[in-house]
Amino acid sequence: MKLEVQDLRKKFGGFEALRGVSFSIPSGKTLALLGPSGCGKTTTLRVIAGLLKPDSGRILFDGEDVTELPPRQRNIGMVFQSPALFPNFTVRENIAFPLEARGKKPEEISRRVKEVTEMVELSGLEERRPHELSRGQQQRVAIGRAIASEVKLLLLDEPLTALDAGLRAEISSTIRMIQRKLGITTIYVTHDQLEAFAMGDFIATMFDGTIDAYADAQTMYAKPPTEKTARFLGFVNRLETSAEHLDPETIRLVFPGGEFKMKWHGSKTAGKVAVLFRPEDASISLEGEGLLDGELSSSMFAGRNTVTRVKTSQGMIECAGNDSSQYQAISGMAGRKVTVKIDLNKALLIETGKT
Repeated sequence: MKLEVQDLRKKFGGFEALRGVSFSIPSGKTLALLGPSGCGKTTTLRVIAGLLKPDSGRILFDGEDVTELPPRQRNIGMVFQSPALFPNFTVRENIAFPLEARGKKPEEISRRVKEVTEMVELSGLEERRPHELSRGQQQRVAIGRAIASEVKLLLLDEPLTALDAGLRAEISSTIRMIQRKLGITTIYVTHDQLEAFAMGDFIATMFDGTIDAYADAQTMYAKPPTEKTARFLGFVNRLETSAEHLDPETIRLVFPGGEFKMKWHGSKTAGKVAVLFRPEDASISLEGEGLLDGELSSSMFAGRNTVTRVKTSQGMIECAGNDSSQYQAISGMAGRKVTVKIDLNKALLIETGKT
């Protein structure tokens, strides 16, 4: 089922929680709705589910306007941060509940519960009650209950937040497998970037009640559409320079340490640009090889990476590499002159004005 959300707006008193939220999801795909706490992600889900009525805007399922339909008529499954299971029901009874509520026949309920318990990897635990399950198993029951009635749309509101890292990876893999197997159109709400890219075919970033950027996962990771989203996704380093066209598709960037040529699909007039890049795409040189001179401010061994901060004429630059020997070489050498090397092929260029 294709989902379209058009210009949703919602106020709570004087607070505007949703300010024109719009996006669409192709049938059978997953959208990861990514943003900080309080940006409106959960409100968006609750409006789509029919649990909240928008002040304006429309929700379309395969082109049909369902904005005024009550929740029970939308055929949606929803999973929250808390499993919210019936404490006196067994696993079987919790999963069967939405089927019974829809008046399904006993033999159909039995068949479907068996299918679902296998999908969520709970076979053999059907007669246990929630207090006899681990937190991860409880969330599996919640997922099973949400998909039991063959829903058209699955809404997941940070379902892994309360789990430890190992369980998050395990259950996210289960969710992704189920979504792909059943082809359910899905919205996965999270504030965790790694989760968003692991779960989403598409990513939408949300800030202050509105969608800032929308793209397929690969594009969003490599070339975020806006500077705000780019910085949220780890492009924390920013330099300013000028771009000069060498031909219609190639520009030259000039830095203190040299020039760099690259393909450019922005303005045909080029001009001033901001160069944004991730720490892992920058490194330091003690031999003066690089684009920008600076002074070592600090270094920190962070297990997988060595994180260094360099004070330059354009502000602080953060570098992250996996060469532990370099950390040993620079440890305790704050104030040393170094040069920053940048992989500009992975950088993001944003026009800031004309020269």
